[in-house]
Amino acid sequence: MPSYYCPQLHVESSSLKLEGEEFHHLNRVKRKQSGDLISLNSGHGVMALASIEHIERDHAELEVRQIYSREMSGPQYAIALALLKNHHDELAIEKCTELGARDFFPLITQYSVRSEGKNTLARFRKIALSAIKQCDNPYLPEVHEILDLDTAIEKIRNAGYQPVLCSEIERSHWLRDLGAGVNMCFIIGPEGGFSENEFAFMQDIPQLMLSPLVCRAETAAIAVAAQFVGKYSGLQQNSL
Repeated sequence: MPSYYCPQLHVESSSLKLEGEEFHHLNRVKRKQSGDLISLNSGHGVMALASIEHIERDHAELEVRQIYSREMSGPQYAIALALLKNHHDELAIEKCTELGARDFFPLITQYSVRSEGKNTLARFRKIALSAIKQCDNPYLPEVHEILDLDTAIEKIRNAGYQPVLCSEIERSHWLRDLGAGVNMCFIIGPEGGFSENEFAFMQDIPQLMLSPLVCRAETAAIAVAAQFVGKYSGLQQNSL
């Protein structure tokens, strides 16, 4: 069942309050009642099955029945994605969250056709939150501030990721050819691709191809996420 976001949930929790937007959705949209069972998602590795004990005016009182925890194991991945027209970047955020991305680094590049709006970052974060609740991913990815390519790559490295460029120019290296056991951040350009200056800046970054065909940017993000999960799924231990 879809879960409710409850960041105060921990492995020692026995009773909790559900408030704010999550309570409104439970009470006004789903119209849950006392005695109903719901799933809770902490966003930091813990999920629970809880019963609704009481529904008050502005919150629900919950009793935790079962707790499940999952430790992150094996390599992790992130997505650095240029802002895309028609909000196709939002689709990439949603689907890559469902596939377990740990971080997102939104980019503004030379050929970006979309600029940052006042609500762009907030929408990305809301979409990621909604996605973990739908797919029972117990880890809420961090959506970082929107940065230019140079600054973003520095931040990616500081976060412990090896930058990897998803390139239409590279025709010989696939994900399977990269070293194992490394946290990777896959860099995906805008609809118009990267400029010559940007390619020159990234000349020392490993490159890979995703498909013998040309992929749209949002397809590339989803494809590399799925390939990473397929490659490393045997190393991921899931206790949920």
